[in-house]
Amino acid sequence: MFGMYIGRYDNKIDSKGRLSIPADFRRLLEENDPKWEPGKNAQMVIVFGDHRRNYLEVYSINDLLGVHRQIRGMDPGSKKRAALQKLFAQQVHPATFDDTGRIVLPSYLRDKVGLSDKALVVGNSQTFMIWEPEAYANDDMSNLKEEDDYDPTLDPAVYLSGDAGLM
Repeated sequence: MFGMYIGRYDNKIDSKGRLSIPADFRRLLEENDPKWEPGKNAQMVIVFGDHRRNYLEVYSINDLLGVHRQIRGMDPGSKKRAALQKLFAQQVHPATFDDTGRIVLPSYLRDKVGLSDKALVVGNSQTFMIWEPEAYANDDMSNLKEEDDYDPTLDPAVYLSGDAGLM
């Protein structure tokens, strides 16, 4: 609909670990799966990472390919490249929709982020995230780098440049 993942959705996880993905998100995943065709189910990748991530992040196939192009352009011996390869090639779970727009979250993914019967699906522009609702509510963003000019008491919209296209 908007060409990006936006919004927040409270969804249930059934006893088999199936989670419904919002229809707009499904359309974007279909558009960004080079092998998708009408009547087929889109593929995506769930990045789960290590202890520093308390959420699951879903990438379209095209976006994941873009990440891997960036990684291939890095120095083969660098620690940054090795860390990115581990995150985006090893700490991932391929997924496909079922006919009703659900994905299966295996128990190891649910256990990693503390999901039981509910999940919060939140847009993150180019990706979307799956959170345990209470963990999302309590996230203090402490895993982000410090910036000298960031003031947590201000409305974040003040950091948009004047040419952001806002009227």
